[in-house]
Amino acid sequence: MRSELGIHPLLGERYSPRAFADRGIPDEGLERLMEAARWAPSSRNEQPWRFLVTRRGGEGHPELLSTLDASNRRWAHKAPVLVLCLVQRLFSRLGVENLHARHDLGLAVAQLTTQATSMGLGLHQLGGFDPQGARAVFGIPEDYDLVSVLAIGFPGEADDLPEDLRDRETHHSARKPLTEIVWHGRYRG
Repeated sequence: MRSELGIHPLLGERYSPRAFADRGIPDEGLERLMEAARWAPSSRNEQPWRFLVTRRGGEGHPELLSTLDASNRRWAHKAPVLVLCLVQRLFSRLGVENLHARHDLGLAVAQLTTQATSMGLGLHQLGGFDPQGARAVFGIPEDYDLVSVLAIGFPGEADDLPEDLRDRETHHSARKPLTEIVWHGRYRG
């Protein structure tokens, strides 16, 4: 546990692995991850998130992998599951822009991440990908924003990573102190 304030252990155990074991995720496990995301709260209960799930060796996986930045492809190719995260930009009933769609996707991914951690899985969120390339490859309409890619799998060994990534795998990122990210009563930027 990296926090000293008694947060739930699953939150403290979470990290973003780059090393993945050569082990797949069973269908029922992947379905539980998606179910955890499904139950996230959203503005007006819109549930604007969508997930395009690909498995290594299966349909769509090479195409999604090809949209990742080269620095991410170096290690993400070993993840058994890659997931493209999208949001529907407009409220379906109102036809106006949903300014909270990305926030709601973040909540869904947070729940998916906590579920993954509870199952012994690692999950790494990637912003380093080509959204327009992914849109073209998968034929995704313009009314969806392509936000991120998730690499999911059982954590592997740091020694299996390229040498320059090994240290990053074993030394987890620090967090800013609460005094830098929380203000009480007024803005203190």
